Amino acid sequence: MRVLVRVAVAGVAVAAPWIVAAIAPGQQRYIVHVLIFTALFAALALSYDLIVGHVGALSLAHPAFFGVGAYTAAIASTRGGWPFLADVAGAVALAGLVAALAGIPLFRLTEHAFAVGTLGFALVAWIVATNWVDVTRGPLCITGIPKPVTTLPAWYWLALTALGLVLLLYRGMTTFRLGRAMHAVRDNEPLAAAAGIDPLRYRMLAFVVGGALAGGVGALYAHYLSVFCPEEMTVALTVNMLVIVFLGGVGTLRGVLVGAVLFTALPEILRLAPTWRLVIYGLLLLVIVIRSPEGLSGLVRGRAR
Repeated sequence: MRVLVRVAVAGVAVAAPWIVAAIAPGQQRYIVHVLIFTALFAALALSYDLIVGHVGALSLAHPAFFGVGAYTAAIASTRGGWPFLADVAGAVALAGLVAALAGIPLFRLTEHAFAVGTLGFALVAWIVATNWVDVTRGPLCITGIPKPVTTLPAWYWLALTALGLVLLLYRGMTTFRLGRAMHAVRDNEPLAAAAGIDPLRYRMLAFVVGGALAGGVGALYAHYLSVFCPEEMTVALTVNMLVIVFLGGVGTLRGVLVGAVLFTALPEILRLAPTWRLVIYGLLLLVIVIRSPEGLSGLVRGRAR
């Protein structure tokens, strides 16, 4: 039964542009645009949940990796003339390398100091992007980033493919033996170390892979908008990731996907009430957090039981 449900959901996801064209042809461009952002934010949230949800490290550095990937793709494509796949691969590699170099000193810190350290790293990355005008053009932004595809449905399927690849990697890393080791580190680090599991090794693995994936999503984001500015990598992006992960259910694949859908789609729906939109959105988040600290995924499990 579960397999049939998953196949049906995947089929609806693939056919979404055609379904939207049939149901609301006048709103097709707008709705597909929202769906593209949903897929990109879902992929970014999954990369973030690898760190927060599966090894228990509260990292606030994700905007830095997102920005490294976006600027790598933007500079390589506009100034170096790199093809799309090459600059995305370069973005993934460079963001992963930056995450590895940053993780070496950061993981020497205690739990709360680690969170503060990653926040400082994200702020430094934003300051560098804003002031290194010769490379990033600073507040003037990098413009004219080429698009690999031109139509919105093609962009949606590209974003959906990226989400599928991130989902498969996320699934592979959080299940089987590797997933059990990561969860042991998250749940009881001293016991995991006593069982022969190196906590630093698995935390670094999640940190580097999560950073590399964030860089890849940043590259797609920059190509889709054709412009990238330092404002896109502020701490507000971390807040968005925290909302998505904890809204849907930290450490759960289904919960993160549901959180991403609600985070991107719900504010657009609430534009029908522009005066009260942010108030309604905040109240909904507050109710969910109070009623179910484990997120919507925990609430669904509780109802099922």
